[in-house]
Amino acid sequence: MKRAIITGLLVIGAACLILGCSKKEGAEKQDKANTEASGESEDEEENEKEPNEEKDGSEEDAQAEDAKPDEAETEAGQKVIGTESADAHKIMLTNHTGEAITGFTVKASTDEAFPDNLMDADMKVEQDETVCLYYAPSQAEGQGTGTGKMLRTTYEFSISNESGQEVRIAGLIFDDIEAAELCFEDEVGFIKYVSVDSGEEISTKEMALSMQAQ
Repeated sequence: MKRAIITGLLVIGAACLILGCSKKEGAEKQDKANTEASGESEDEEENEKEPNEEKDGSEEDAQAEDAKPDEAETEAGQKVIGTESADAHKIMLTNHTGEAITGFTVKASTDEAFPDNLMDADMKVEQDETVCLYYAPSQAEGQGTGTGKMLRTTYEFSISNESGQEVRIAGLIFDDIEAAELCFEDEVGFIKYVSVDSGEEISTKEMALSMQAQ
């Protein structure tokens, strides 16, 4: 009888042990399954996030490109007087004469007459508009004196405005000018510019008034 009781207890203990192990294995499998499912979910979220980040980056790049000025378009839209060349002086001129300019030509101080109009027939430079002037000096300009020294050539503009009036601006040293304002006040034409040599702001108005008084 005693042996039967002991045997029964052993059987019950073994059954409990087996049942406990089964439950533990089931819990471990469930935890593993949950972990794998969680990992897959995180991977899916990460994969979804990456294309969105790439898309956002592409949109930002596109917006940045749109914000940049079109350099080719800006350069192409700039009106030009004269022809660009390796020997040509380049000066940016802004029209502050009070009227639209329809004619423009240049001569050296050593020349007697102005050449033909450098502007196209249908070209017009409006008030406050800036144009690019290219002027290539001739071989005769800047010739030496009898002492062997070179004379610094000065130039003169002849400007025709929309009303048909001619405005002349003399005493210009192209080597010292990168950008200038074309002005007309008190019945004289003159320019304002910042000297390349000295960095000073220069106006030729007083010189123009003196020449007019002579």
